[in-house]
Amino acid sequence: MKLIACALAALGLIASSARADDQVEVKQGKNDVRIEKKHTTSRTKHRTKVVSKARSRPGGGTVSKTETTQEHQGPGTRDSKTKVTETKERDAQGDVVRQEKKVQH
Repeated sequence: MKLIACALAALGLIASSARADDQVEVKQGKNDVRIEKKHTTSRTKHRTKVVSKARSRPGGGTVSKTETTQEHQGPGTRDSKTKVTETKERDAQGDVVRQEKKVQH
């Protein structure tokens, strides 16, 4: 279960290319991983936060939930905030039983 949470967190870091002036914080627990990345270019601020949790299901299998929040703030532009919640349920053999993805703007 810890492996799934770490893999999802690593995927989030790899998907967003790291720059030299980025501030990246990684906090890892037994069944969850939190990643916070901040980036500033001139007067524009970008912030990405990934929270990944995994738990076991009764009868075998796992449920993993990943929440990704992206915020962009800049002068003269409309600030944006996007939240993506992804839930995957796997059975004891590792096959995906249910997959759900929600996007909020």
